[in-house]
Amino acid sequence: MNSYTSTNISNYITRGEKKNMAIVIDGIIGAGKSTVAHFLSEELNIPLFEELNDSDSNSLAQRMLDLFYADQKRWSAIIQVMFLNDRFRDIKAIEASGNEAIIDRSIYGDEIFAKTINDRGQMSDDEFTIYRELLHNMLQHIKVPELLIYIDVSVDTAMDRIAKRNRSTEADLIPRDYMEDLNRNYEDWYDNYDLSPKVKIDLNDSEPDENGHLSHEVKEKIISAISEHLELSGMMV
Repeated sequence: MNSYTSTNISNYITRGEKKNMAIVIDGIIGAGKSTVAHFLSEELNIPLFEELNDSDSNSLAQRMLDLFYADQKRWSAIIQVMFLNDRFRDIKAIEASGNEAIIDRSIYGDEIFAKTINDRGQMSDDEFTIYRELLHNMLQHIKVPELLIYIDVSVDTAMDRIAKRNRSTEADLIPRDYMEDLNRNYEDWYDNYDLSPKVKIDLNDSEPDENGHLSHEVKEKIISAISEHLELSGMMV
């Protein structure tokens, strides 16, 4: 049974008949989405819509994340609405431009976080209902993406990468059991996802260098995995 509003293609404006030329990159926290997104944005010469900018540790989003990790039950509903609104704005901008885009996490997978928090009792059922109704209303005004790239890593790998990056107090505040629950829901969401072609790429053994750059071999692995889909969509590499 499909338990995700966002993977129900009948909720979208054209029922999947038209796409918005967006390449969505998703995966659990610390998977390496931003690194892959930056690489593909440069490689394909396509604009990137980022979830978070590592250079802005005092942004509203980062400040809200710090509050959320410190007290998830208190801040879960408002932070989910904040991210949902940001992702809806990005999708509207992409569709209004009519151009291709790379999205570092998106409205299509946002529900995974809300569901995980609700499952853990840190978002009430009423709050989750309000969130899903808002998401449903938004989906009725947007198209499905061109391609989903799912970055697959273990919780151990993700936790190690979170500890190495510098995003405020993130590494100290994210509980391991939260990451395990999130990873389980991500896998379920990916299995249910059929809005567009999808590609799962294992990056457990593909650590970026000290400058955050992927090796040539990893870049080739990514391009090889998605090239067929890009050719079919007209996004030639």
